Amino acid sequence: MINLTTIAKFVIRKTLLILIIFWLFGVILFLSLEVSDREHLTISLTEESTSKCRGEGRAVFCEYTNFCVDRKNGAYIVNRKDISKLANVMNADQNIDFFWKPKVKSRYPAKAQYINDTLFAYGLYSPVHFSHWMFNGLLPLYSIMRSYNATRNAWLLRIHTYRHQPIRMIPQDISFLTDGKEIVFDSFDTLTEMQVLPPKVPICFAKAVVGFGNRCSLNYCENNIPAEHYEQFRKDVFSHFIHNGQWELYKQKKYKDQRELACIDSTKIYAPIVSNDKIYHTKVIIGVLQRYHTRHILNADELIDALVKQNYTVKFLNFDVGCSLPATAKLLEDIDVLITPHGNGLGDAIFMMPKTTVISIDNRFYSEAWFTYVHTASGRRFYNFQCDSGDCQVADFELAQKGLQEDGIRMSYHDLLEYLGPKYPYRLIEKYYVGDDKSGYDRYAKDAVRRVDVEKLVKFVKEIIEEWPMVKNKSFIELCEMGKCCGPWCSDALKKNVFAKGNAWGGVERPIDAETVNWKAGN
Repeated sequence: MINLTTIAKFVIRKTLLILIIFWLFGVILFLSLEVSDREHLTISLTEESTSKCRGEGRAVFCEYTNFCVDRKNGAYIVNRKDISKLANVMNADQNIDFFWKPKVKSRYPAKAQYINDTLFAYGLYSPVHFSHWMFNGLLPLYSIMRSYNATRNAWLLRIHTYRHQPIRMIPQDISFLTDGKEIVFDSFDTLTEMQVLPPKVPICFAKAVVGFGNRCSLNYCENNIPAEHYEQFRKDVFSHFIHNGQWELYKQKKYKDQRELACIDSTKIYAPIVSNDKIYHTKVIIGVLQRYHTRHILNADELIDALVKQNYTVKFLNFDVGCSLPATAKLLEDIDVLITPHGNGLGDAIFMMPKTTVISIDNRFYSEAWFTYVHTASGRRFYNFQCDSGDCQVADFELAQKGLQEDGIRMSYHDLLEYLGPKYPYRLIEKYYVGDDKSGYDRYAKDAVRRVDVEKLVKFVKEIIEEWPMVKNKSFIELCEMGKCCGPWCSDALKKNVFAKGNAWGGVERPIDAETVNWKAGN
């Protein structure tokens, strides 16, 4: 006769054994997950979100706890009261400010994915324009992440994009920032493996930072990016993409867009003069960046020949064909002096060594100080180089007629010849441009083709290189105090980024010597 008690004990023992095996299997599986995966688990949240906002006006940014994102609701926090506040997620001029706050819900979803780390919510300015993307978007993002000691598990949330042109965008790998994902709201923004759309199942973060306090190095930003963040940014990009064998791995990747490495293939190297089977050269590398749509340097070949005759190695660069962030860094890493027409390419110098020199080839009648700001903050010597001679001026009829047509101006042929002549056309500007906006000629002069005074520029480059022993033994601050870090129109940039309270170089106010004159390139 079967003993029921014995059977029951047997069944219980077997059941317990099976449960223990499953429990052990679960523990082993859990421990085998990466930290980021273990923290990305489905749980029930009960604690209400909290908020803390700092700054005033354009500089407001906010911190939240238990910040959630999903496809149906977008970004939101959970609290019985509306504790959110509008924060500016852009880092540019006042016309581009974008104030945003998360939605407020009264209760959490039944289940949510949870990441025990920080989400950084930000706005992006003109991602098709490398320098705006870099100095108004990527670097402010990097700076706030450094300020909060962001881990490799942090995530990003792109709230807003200004001047969005998806068709022109090159996929940009920003994985040096984090191993986390970047949540975007439009499918055409999923350009790399890093970008993802909001999930159907809500994903909640332990913390979120919304906005950066309107920080950038330009005159229109309320707060500054510390100089040490620029240098650490540069080091992080090289460490992640270039050094220790990473560049070879990067080149072997499969690319969605062939433009990512096009600049590498198009680069030409001009070696120093060879004589009697010996190469006479210095270790100086000069970068010459040409533009092929606007601001083209007509006598770039003459400039290259003259530089090579001085026994410099010249890298002739073309970024119009396309260039990724890592490829840009690779090309600029060893350049000592970068020469380029005013524009986007001047921002590439962020990857040059500190205290190297950047020269902007400006039109005879147009120059601006935009890049003076970013380079006085990041520690590179920057000069605007204008040729005052009529020999350097080129009449760009096609560009001028296109601009006049866009402005709704019909100009006689005789006036057009004067408009493009050797003198600044004050009379015609007053005649044809009615009202306060008289910037049509400046727009033309900014983009017109140009020549460079080769003799004066090569002389200036030689003077820069001769100063290297002095530069090597001085800090960037000391160079600025000597009038040797920028010129000629850099007084406002120096005030914001070097001398005024809250500057990029430690924030301490420094006295300005009224007699210090910043050297004008080419004098």
